[in-house]
Amino acid sequence: MTLTPTSAPAGAPAPAASPAASPAPSAVVVGSDGSACALEAVGWATAEAARRGATLRIVRAAPHLRAATPAGAPDVRAARRLTATAYTRARHTDPSVVTTTEVVPDAPVTALLRAAEDAQLLVLGISTTGAVDELVLAPVAQRVVAGSPCPVVVVPRRGPGVDPDRPLVAVLGLGAPEDDEPVATAAAGAAARWGRPLTVLHAGGERPGWTADPDGWSTRYPHVDASHAPLSGVSGRRVLAAAGPTPLLLLTAGHGGLLHRPLDGLHRWLLRHGTSPVELVPPAREPARRPAAEPPDRPLADGP
Repeated sequence: MTLTPTSAPAGAPAPAASPAASPAPSAVVVGSDGSACALEAVGWATAEAARRGATLRIVRAAPHLRAATPAGAPDVRAARRLTATAYTRARHTDPSVVTTTEVVPDAPVTALLRAAEDAQLLVLGISTTGAVDELVLAPVAQRVVAGSPCPVVVVPRRGPGVDPDRPLVAVLGLGAPEDDEPVATAAAGAAARWGRPLTVLHAGGERPGWTADPDGWSTRYPHVDASHAPLSGVSGRRVLAAAGPTPLLLLTAGHGGLLHRPLDGLHRWLLRHGTSPVELVPPAREPARRPAAEPPDRPLADGP
Protein backbone atom coordinates (compact mmCIF):
# COMPACT_ATOMS: atom_id res chain seq x y z
CA MET A 1 0.00 0.00 0.00
CA THR A 2 1.29 3.45 -0.84
CA LEU A 3 1.33 5.94 2.02
CA THR A 4 2.01 9.16 0.20
CA PRO A 5 1.53 9.33 -3.55
CA THR A 6 2.20 12.92 -4.59
CA SER A 7 2.85 14.75 -7.84
CA ALA A 8 5.22 17.14 -6.06
CA PRO A 9 6.45 17.42 -2.46
CA ALA A 10 4.91 20.17 -0.38
CA GLY A 11 6.30 23.57 -1.34
CA ALA A 12 7.75 22.38 -4.64
CA PRO A 13 6.52 23.90 -7.92
CA ALA A 14 4.27 21.57 -9.87
CA PRO A 15 5.12 20.91 -13.51
CA ALA A 16 2.97 22.68 -16.07
CA ALA A 17 0.15 20.57 -17.41
CA SER A 18 0.65 19.32 -20.94
CA PRO A 19 -2.07 19.48 -23.59
CA ALA A 20 -4.29 16.45 -24.04
CA ALA A 21 -2.67 13.94 -26.33
CA SER A 22 -2.42 10.21 -26.91
CA PRO A 23 -2.23 8.01 -23.78
CA ALA A 24 1.05 8.51 -21.94
CA PRO A 25 3.51 5.61 -21.88
CA SER A 26 4.10 3.78 -18.62
CA ALA A 27 6.45 5.49 -16.21
CA VAL A 28 10.14 5.16 -15.60
CA VAL A 29 10.45 4.11 -11.94
CA VAL A 30 13.49 4.91 -9.80
CA GLY A 31 14.12 3.75 -6.26
CA SER A 32 15.58 6.34 -3.90
CA ASP A 33 16.68 6.23 -0.27
CA GLY A 34 18.23 9.70 -0.21
CA SER A 35 21.83 8.48 -0.56
CA ALA A 36 24.25 10.05 -3.02
CA CYS A 37 24.23 7.01 -5.31
CA ALA A 38 20.42 6.93 -5.28
CA LEU A 39 20.35 10.59 -6.31
CA GLU A 40 22.70 9.74 -9.18
CA ALA A 41 20.11 7.16 -10.25
CA VAL A 42 17.34 9.77 -10.01
CA GLY A 43 19.29 12.09 -12.31
CA TRP A 44 19.91 9.28 -14.81
CA ALA A 45 16.29 8.14 -14.69
CA THR A 46 15.03 11.69 -15.26
CA ALA A 47 17.13 12.09 -18.38
CA GLU A 48 15.97 8.69 -19.65
CA ALA A 49 12.32 9.53 -18.96
CA ALA A 50 12.77 12.67 -21.05
CA ARG A 51 14.25 10.63 -23.90
CA ARG A 52 11.31 8.23 -23.73
CA GLY A 53 8.63 10.90 -23.34
CA ALA A 54 7.60 9.19 -20.11
CA THR A 55 6.72 10.31 -16.61
CA LEU A 56 9.06 9.64 -13.69
CA ARG A 57 7.94 7.84 -10.54
CA ILE A 58 10.23 8.10 -7.50
CA VAL A 59 9.65 5.32 -4.97
CA ARG A 60 10.96 5.41 -1.41
CA ALA A 61 10.64 2.08 0.40
CA ALA A 62 10.03 2.56 4.13
CA PRO A 63 9.58 -0.87 5.76
CA HIS A 64 9.53 0.65 9.24
CA LEU A 65 6.26 2.43 8.42
CA ARG A 66 2.82 0.91 8.27
CA ALA A 67 -0.23 1.91 6.28
CA ALA A 68 -1.89 3.15 9.48
CA THR A 69 0.99 5.46 10.41
CA PRO A 70 -0.39 9.01 10.81
CA ALA A 71 0.60 11.30 7.96
CA GLY A 72 2.18 13.77 10.38
CA ALA A 73 4.28 11.23 12.25
CA PRO A 74 8.02 12.06 12.45
CA ASP A 75 9.02 8.96 10.46
CA VAL A 76 6.63 9.87 7.66
CA ARG A 77 7.88 13.46 7.58
CA ALA A 78 11.48 12.20 7.38
CA ALA A 79 10.61 9.87 4.50
CA ARG A 80 8.89 12.71 2.69
CA ARG A 81 11.95 14.91 3.10
CA LEU A 82 14.04 12.25 1.36
CA THR A 83 11.60 12.02 -1.54
CA ALA A 84 11.53 15.83 -1.72
CA THR A 85 15.31 15.82 -2.16
CA ALA A 86 14.99 13.27 -4.96
CA TYR A 87 12.20 15.30 -6.54
CA THR A 88 14.39 18.40 -6.49
CA ARG A 89 17.19 16.47 -8.19
CA ALA A 90 14.77 15.37 -10.90
CA ARG A 91 13.49 18.91 -11.45
CA HIS A 92 17.04 20.26 -11.70
CA THR A 93 17.92 17.56 -14.21
CA ASP A 94 14.95 18.21 -16.51
CA PRO A 95 11.98 20.30 -15.33
CA SER A 96 9.90 19.16 -18.30
CA VAL A 97 9.58 15.62 -16.94
CA VAL A 98 6.37 15.11 -14.97
CA THR A 99 7.49 13.56 -11.69
CA THR A 100 5.64 11.89 -8.82
CA THR A 101 6.93 10.66 -5.49
CA GLU A 102 5.73 7.84 -3.24
CA VAL A 103 6.57 6.54 0.21
CA VAL A 104 5.73 2.83 0.34
CA PRO A 105 5.57 0.94 3.67
CA ASP A 106 7.17 -2.19 2.25
CA ALA A 107 10.64 -3.71 2.15
CA PRO A 108 12.73 -2.48 -0.81
CA VAL A 109 12.49 -5.57 -3.01
CA THR A 110 8.73 -5.84 -2.52
CA ALA A 111 8.13 -2.13 -3.14
CA LEU A 112 10.30 -1.99 -6.25
CA LEU A 113 8.87 -5.14 -7.82
CA ARG A 114 5.33 -3.90 -7.31
CA ALA A 115 6.26 -0.59 -8.89
CA ALA A 116 7.86 -2.44 -11.81
CA GLU A 117 4.62 -4.25 -12.65
CA ASP A 118 3.32 -1.30 -14.68
CA ALA A 119 6.64 0.40 -15.47
CA GLN A 120 8.58 0.45 -18.73
CA LEU A 121 11.92 0.71 -16.90
CA LEU A 122 13.18 0.41 -13.33
CA VAL A 123 16.32 2.28 -12.25
CA LEU A 124 18.44 1.58 -9.14
CA GLY A 125 21.57 3.23 -7.81
CA ILE A 126 24.42 1.34 -6.20
CA SER A 127 27.73 2.19 -4.58
CA THR A 128 30.03 -0.84 -4.63
CA THR A 129 33.47 -0.56 -3.12
CA GLY A 130 34.02 -3.88 -1.37
CA ALA A 131 32.63 -7.02 0.18
CA VAL A 132 30.07 -5.21 2.34
CA ASP A 133 28.58 -3.57 -0.74
CA GLU A 134 28.26 -6.95 -2.42
CA LEU A 135 26.04 -8.04 0.46
CA VAL A 136 23.85 -5.05 -0.44
CA LEU A 137 23.71 -6.08 -4.09
CA ALA A 138 22.63 -9.62 -3.31
CA PRO A 139 19.39 -8.95 -1.39
CA VAL A 140 18.29 -5.85 -3.29
CA ALA A 141 19.57 -5.21 -6.82
CA GLN A 142 20.03 -8.86 -7.72
CA ARG A 143 16.65 -9.95 -6.37
CA VAL A 144 14.93 -7.06 -8.12
CA VAL A 145 16.59 -7.93 -11.43
CA ALA A 146 15.65 -11.60 -10.99
CA GLY A 147 11.97 -10.77 -10.48
CA SER A 148 11.36 -7.64 -12.50
CA PRO A 149 9.00 -7.89 -15.50
CA CYS A 150 10.66 -4.85 -17.09
CA PRO A 151 14.30 -4.02 -17.80
CA VAL A 152 16.34 -2.80 -14.83
CA VAL A 153 19.13 -0.23 -15.14
CA VAL A 154 21.71 -0.26 -12.34
CA VAL A 155 23.51 3.08 -12.09
CA PRO A 156 26.90 2.98 -10.32
CA ARG A 157 28.45 5.69 -8.23
CA ARG A 158 29.69 8.66 -10.22
CA GLY A 159 32.70 7.70 -12.29
CA PRO A 160 34.84 9.42 -14.89
CA GLY A 161 32.96 11.24 -17.62
CA VAL A 162 32.18 9.35 -20.81
CA ASP A 163 33.30 10.74 -24.16
CA PRO A 164 30.14 11.97 -25.94
CA ASP A 165 31.18 10.01 -29.03
CA ARG A 166 31.38 6.67 -27.20
CA PRO A 167 28.84 4.11 -28.44
CA LEU A 168 26.30 2.21 -26.40
CA VAL A 169 27.27 -1.45 -26.00
CA ALA A 170 25.13 -4.60 -26.11
CA VAL A 171 26.45 -8.07 -25.23
CA LEU A 172 24.70 -11.00 -26.90
CA GLY A 173 25.26 -14.72 -26.46
CA LEU A 174 25.25 -14.79 -22.66
CA GLY A 175 22.00 -16.71 -22.22
CA ALA A 176 19.76 -18.90 -24.33
CA PRO A 177 19.69 -17.97 -28.06
CA GLU A 178 16.15 -16.62 -27.78
CA ASP A 179 17.27 -14.23 -25.03
CA ASP A 180 19.39 -12.30 -27.54
CA GLU A 181 16.42 -10.71 -29.31
CA PRO A 182 15.05 -8.80 -26.26
CA VAL A 183 18.55 -7.42 -25.60
CA ALA A 184 19.05 -6.49 -29.27
CA THR A 185 15.66 -4.79 -29.44
CA ALA A 186 16.31 -2.83 -26.25
CA ALA A 187 19.78 -1.82 -27.47
CA ALA A 188 18.53 -0.62 -30.87
CA GLY A 189 15.82 1.42 -29.16
CA ALA A 190 18.33 2.96 -26.76
CA ALA A 191 20.75 3.85 -29.56
CA ALA A 192 17.93 5.55 -31.46
CA ARG A 193 16.79 7.52 -28.40
CA TRP A 194 20.30 8.56 -27.44
CA GLY A 195 21.34 9.33 -31.01
CA ARG A 196 24.55 7.35 -30.55
CA PRO A 197 26.18 4.45 -32.37
CA LEU A 198 25.87 0.95 -30.99
CA THR A 199 28.57 -1.69 -30.57
CA VAL A 200 27.28 -5.27 -30.48
CA LEU A 201 29.60 -7.81 -28.84
CA HIS A 202 28.85 -11.41 -29.81
CA ALA A 203 29.80 -14.04 -27.22
CA GLY A 204 29.11 -17.75 -27.21
CA GLY A 205 30.04 -18.61 -30.79
CA GLU A 206 27.60 -19.03 -33.67
CA ARG A 207 23.97 -18.16 -32.96
CA PRO A 208 20.82 -18.52 -35.06
CA GLY A 209 18.61 -15.62 -36.10
CA TRP A 210 18.95 -12.02 -37.19
CA THR A 211 20.68 -10.87 -33.99
CA ALA A 212 23.89 -12.65 -35.06
CA ASP A 213 23.77 -11.27 -38.62
CA PRO A 214 24.92 -7.68 -39.32
CA ASP A 215 22.72 -7.65 -42.43
CA GLY A 216 19.77 -8.66 -40.28
CA TRP A 217 20.44 -5.68 -38.02
CA SER A 218 20.65 -3.34 -41.00
CA THR A 219 17.34 -4.61 -42.32
CA ARG A 220 15.50 -4.24 -39.04
CA TYR A 221 17.15 -1.04 -37.83
CA PRO A 222 18.45 0.85 -40.88
CA HIS A 223 18.79 4.09 -38.91
CA VAL A 224 20.92 2.58 -36.13
CA ASP A 225 24.67 2.81 -36.65
CA ALA A 226 25.61 -0.66 -35.34
CA SER A 227 29.04 -2.27 -35.48
CA HIS A 228 29.75 -5.88 -34.53
CA ALA A 229 32.68 -7.65 -32.88
CA PRO A 230 33.28 -11.13 -31.44
CA LEU A 231 33.84 -11.57 -27.72
CA SER A 232 35.78 -14.68 -26.78
CA GLY A 233 36.44 -16.09 -23.34
CA VAL A 234 33.59 -14.26 -21.64
CA SER A 235 34.49 -12.74 -18.28
CA GLY A 236 33.68 -9.51 -16.52
CA ARG A 237 37.10 -8.07 -17.24
CA ARG A 238 36.90 -8.93 -20.92
CA VAL A 239 33.43 -7.46 -21.25
CA LEU A 240 34.54 -4.19 -19.64
CA ALA A 241 37.74 -4.09 -21.70
CA ALA A 242 35.76 -4.56 -24.92
CA ALA A 243 32.99 -2.14 -23.95
CA GLY A 244 35.21 0.54 -22.44
CA PRO A 245 33.48 3.44 -20.72
CA THR A 246 30.03 3.54 -22.28
CA PRO A 247 26.87 5.53 -21.60
CA LEU A 248 24.96 2.24 -21.30
CA LEU A 249 25.86 -1.47 -21.28
CA LEU A 250 23.00 -3.86 -22.10
CA LEU A 251 22.84 -7.60 -21.49
CA THR A 252 20.36 -10.29 -20.54
CA ALA A 253 19.27 -10.71 -16.95
CA GLY A 254 19.24 -14.48 -17.48
CA HIS A 255 16.88 -17.02 -15.94
CA GLY A 256 16.05 -17.48 -12.30
CA GLY A 257 17.79 -15.63 -9.48
CA LEU A 258 21.17 -14.14 -10.21
CA LEU A 259 22.53 -15.98 -7.18
CA HIS A 260 21.59 -19.36 -8.65
CA ARG A 261 22.66 -19.53 -12.29
CA PRO A 262 25.88 -19.96 -14.28
CA LEU A 263 26.17 -16.27 -15.16
CA ASP A 264 26.05 -15.17 -11.54
CA GLY A 265 29.80 -14.43 -11.39
CA LEU A 266 29.77 -12.32 -14.56
CA HIS A 267 26.78 -10.22 -13.55
CA ARG A 268 27.96 -9.65 -10.02
CA TRP A 269 31.45 -8.73 -11.24
CA LEU A 270 30.06 -6.20 -13.72
CA LEU A 271 27.76 -4.64 -11.15
CA ARG A 272 30.52 -4.48 -8.59
CA HIS A 273 33.37 -3.16 -10.73
CA GLY A 274 31.75 -1.39 -13.68
CA THR A 275 31.56 2.39 -13.93
CA SER A 276 28.86 2.43 -16.62
CA PRO A 277 25.11 2.06 -16.16
CA VAL A 278 24.05 -1.54 -16.89
CA GLU A 279 20.64 -2.41 -18.33
CA LEU A 280 19.58 -5.99 -17.56
CA VAL A 281 16.84 -7.15 -19.92
CA PRO A 282 14.34 -9.87 -18.87
CA PRO A 283 14.73 -13.16 -20.77
CA ALA A 284 12.35 -14.29 -23.49
CA ARG A 285 11.39 -17.81 -22.46
CA GLU A 286 9.99 -17.46 -18.98
CA PRO A 287 7.82 -14.83 -17.31
CA ALA A 288 9.60 -12.94 -14.57
CA ARG A 289 9.32 -14.66 -11.22
CA ARG A 290 9.03 -12.50 -8.16
CA PRO A 291 11.32 -13.52 -5.30
CA ALA A 292 9.78 -14.07 -1.89
CA ALA A 293 9.03 -10.86 -0.05
CA GLU A 294 11.64 -9.54 2.33
CA PRO A 295 11.07 -9.49 6.08
CA PRO A 296 9.31 -6.22 6.99
CA ASP A 297 12.14 -5.08 9.26
CA ARG A 298 14.89 -5.25 6.62
CA PRO A 299 16.42 -1.77 6.25
CA LEU A 300 16.47 0.01 2.92
CA ALA A 301 19.91 -0.69 1.50
CA ASP A 302 22.25 1.42 -0.59
CA GLY A 303 20.53 2.71 -3.62
CA PRO A 304 17.88 1.07 -2.62
